[in-house]
Amino acid sequence: MLKTWKILFPIFLALSLTFVTVVRVSAQPTYPFINYEILPSQGGANTTIILRFTTTSPNVSNVQTADIFWDNNTVALNQSGFLGASGAYDYNLTVPTEPPLSDEGNHTIQVDSNVANYGPISFFFTFNITEFVPSPEYIALNETYYSLLTNYTDILGNYTQLQSDYAVLFENYTTALAENANDTQNYNTLVSTYNVLDSNYNSLTANYNLLSTTYSNLTTNYISMSSNYALLQQNYALLQTNFQTLDANYSTLILDYNLLNSSYAGLLSNYNGLTGQLAFSRNLNITLIIITIILAIITIYYVILKPKTPTKTR
Repeated sequence: MLKTWKILFPIFLALSLTFVTVVRVSAQPTYPFINYEILPSQGGANTTIILRFTTTSPNVSNVQTADIFWDNNTVALNQSGFLGASGAYDYNLTVPTEPPLSDEGNHTIQVDSNVANYGPISFFFTFNITEFVPSPEYIALNETYYSLLTNYTDILGNYTQLQSDYAVLFENYTTALAENANDTQNYNTLVSTYNVLDSNYNSLTANYNLLSTTYSNLTTNYISMSSNYALLQQNYALLQTNFQTLDANYSTLILDYNLLNSSYAGLLSNYNGLTGQLAFSRNLNITLIIITIILAIITIYYVILKPKTPTKTR
């Protein structure tokens, strides 16, 4: 197959170089008031084509804008011409690089315009391509072809090796497919277990956050209680010392209390005796006072209120 391509490719290239495209050429209309020309009328890939228009009538405008077509393919629409020193309007074109527009032979250039004081006009030019102008796509394709042709033998050997490897891979694929089914089942089980664990994790996270807050509060309380405990220890030691002092004072007070209790019993007996005497004296005095008051009232009555005896008249 490689040998066949090497034989056919030069023939294909020769046919491409000698191929002449037949292009439909319309009859050139006659406009006596405008001169037109193409410079040059033939060339190759690097040729710059100039289409020049010169008006010969003061009553008809020149071709200032135009639509340009190459073998009925649009090149430019409403393109403005360049006004030269001679008063002519020029339009610059280059040879297209896409076949069949760039094939050897004659090609038709059509220029359509609308000039003032006359109306629509069309011009047709013929440009002859004297050498083949390959397009960038063709050049890239040709380079790719030779590269592929060079590597074809290696690719064919690799293809054979790949066929052998494919048989091994297919066998491995069958084994892997069975393992995949088993793995899929295990995966589904793991997914179910994961969902349960995820739910438990969320619950544990909520509980952990709550416990963490509680722990922080307890830590704060513990620190406060530790400080209070140290203070209580100091107070306890002080209280213990005070207790021992008070206990000694309490024993002394017990002895003093017993002594005072004995003295109190004697004083109570004397007090009861004196109370009886004082009560008798107080009652006697009250009785004497009452009697004195009654006698005083009677005396006052007889002295002040007793009526006088009337005097007898003689």
